Amino acid sequence: MENNIVNNVLDSISKLNLVEITTLISNLEKKFNLTVSNEKIAEKNKFDIYLKEIGNNKLNLIKTIKDITNLNLKESKKLVDNKNSLIKKNVDKKECDEIVKKITLAGGIVEIK
Repeated sequence: MENNIVNNVLDSISKLNLVEITTLISNLEKKFNLTVSNEKIAEKNKFDIYLKEIGNNKLNLIKTIKDITNLNLKESKKLVDNKNSLIKKNVDKKECDEIVKKITLAGGIVEIK
């Protein structure tokens, strides 16, 4: 049962964007009186966005990826078909959040590195 709770929490966290994750970390530090270093998060100002899951609306996601990447339809479909595809590299925090929002609205799930 404990493992299910942990998996549910991790699943919920994986759906958060970068700003929400930063807020979560800050709140956890306050709640549990932790001194976790945020230096790595604060230092990082460029992010890579990877597509983790495509969801139920593949066609809508392909169109969204096409708009984000400026690739043609065939190249966008190839990105969506390949698991863990790099969608965009070295984007700033604001652009990263916008891209994550667009992909999430299209039904996809991303990973930010």
